[in-house]
Amino acid sequence: MKHRLIISLAVLFVLTFSAVCAQAQLPEIAGRIRSMAHRGDLHNAPENTIPSFKLAIATGIDSCEFDVQRTKDGVLVLSHDASLARASAGACTAKIADMTFEEVRKVDVGAYMGDKWKGTQVPTLDETLDLFQGSGCIPIIEIKVFGTERQIADSIIAHDMVKEVAIVSFNHESIRLMQQFCPGIYAYRNGGARNGMTDEQYVQWFIDSQKDCPYKVANPAWGDMKNVNTVKLLKTAGFTVSTWIIDDPKLINDLLDAGIDTMTTNRPAVMVEVFKAREGK
Repeated sequence: MKHRLIISLAVLFVLTFSAVCAQAQLPEIAGRIRSMAHRGDLHNAPENTIPSFKLAIATGIDSCEFDVQRTKDGVLVLSHDASLARASAGACTAKIADMTFEEVRKVDVGAYMGDKWKGTQVPTLDETLDLFQGSGCIPIIEIKVFGTERQIADSIIAHDMVKEVAIVSFNHESIRLMQQFCPGIYAYRNGGARNGMTDEQYVQWFIDSQKDCPYKVANPAWGDMKNVNTVKLLKTAGFTVSTWIIDDPKLINDLLDAGIDTMTTNRPAVMVEVFKAREGK
């Protein structure tokens, strides 16, 4: 029994030491990203647009995630989808990659949310970075198109925001390239399909699949994360842990109690209020 206790304590020490080392390697910005608005305040303004971001910033959310595409003539613009069909309520079905920037600008991506937002345009990455610069809200750029990394990096560098921006992508190579083009930038991989694995197997999958990642960040969808036990196991294994999309106040609290680092939400005002209430206790 004593022998088993010694072994258990030794394993715990190794895991804890590993966790500390992994955390120590993270850029300072990582510790400031606790809450994240998904495509802005998308329930109150058209997603991935300047009005949506302004509303999200006004809630006091820590960070705001958005998606970058590229037009046929090489302009980086914001859109989650490869086309504007959904954002324009079917008025424009062409792929952004097949459209010029002028053509993209003519598309109304606000009318689907009512008359108040008619005429809302697709913003460029540069316009979006202009908005976030100095706002106190950290922009989180999701790379949607492989091959845009150098151009995204150039925009970030031009805004002098390498230490004030984070990058996410489902593509591991995109993350590697961003870290190459913007040394010191906080860039990490999105997702992680569970595929029926147990909590322990899932954590081991993250360990194995991220051996060559400079920052050990686990950022699966909540549907893959599934429970707070997985959060605790990932934390013990030395990961910074994030998940999406979390809108329910009780679940936000449960995840914070479990030690989660970051949560992405479609309801930024709700998440901010939960954080404020906890700080007031």
